Amino acid sequence: MEYEAKQPVYLPVQDFLQLELHLAETRPGAKVDAFLAELVRRWLATETIRQSLRENGPALRGFQWKTLFLPEGTILRTTYGQTAGFAKVGGDHIVSDDGATLTPSQFANRHARGRNAWRFIWLRFPGDDGWVRADNCRAREADLLLKRSNATASRSKTI
Repeated sequence: MEYEAKQPVYLPVQDFLQLELHLAETRPGAKVDAFLAELVRRWLATETIRQSLRENGPALRGFQWKTLFLPEGTILRTTYGQTAGFAKVGGDHIVSDDGATLTPSQFANRHARGRNAWRFIWLRFPGDDGWVRADNCRAREADLLLKRSNATASRSKTI
């Protein structure tokens, strides 16, 4: 294993403990420092793109799927039996490999009926190497919104 220089980062103990507990429950074996390093890398990549677009180009394009935003370039995957289907967010639409413009539900149900798109679609966001189930992304977004609203409520109580 290669040496990697590290710099300490100080977090409030309560926040660190909540993160550690959450990771233990949702991602057994995940280390807090590795998780935070990956989170910072992803955030920096996203912010760099956003800043570049604000300064040099058009607004960020993508597909809004209920509360989840899929930026342009996001790849969608679903499987039926041994067959995998792929689509990509192009502009403001989801476009399948055969060029059809689809909703997430239509994409998930191309070869079957009654499938919940949140459970049967996996996503790979631009710049990411791994696949994430759409339902997990939605849950993460809901958690972030709840935490933000709780933090806002806490701040307004102290004022």
